[in-house]
Amino acid sequence: MAKKSKVIEVEVPGDMTIYEAGETRDLFKYAVETNDSINVNLSNVSEIDSSGIQLMVSIKKIAASKEKTVNFIAHSKAVVDLLDLFDLTSYFGDPIVMEK
Repeated sequence: MAKKSKVIEVEVPGDMTIYEAGETRDLFKYAVETNDSINVNLSNVSEIDSSGIQLMVSIKKIAASKEKTVNFIAHSKAVVDLLDLFDLTSYFGDPIVMEK
């Protein structure tokens, strides 16, 4: 019998800048170590910088190397704006739904 995949949702509680990078990294790392599939809710991210983007890239790569998945969901405007600025929207492959 195939092992059932455990999916959890992790909510980033605030900003994703250099100032929160260590805390956010620990949150992502723990989620990947203890789960098969992670949906990272980005709806509360009001500020993100290049270190936040680096964490997103890093956690995707770490998860893939462990045959696990990470999906980013509920992107805030700040996240969408920075992904667009760096032309990374298609890199992550996660659907982005813009609210009216």
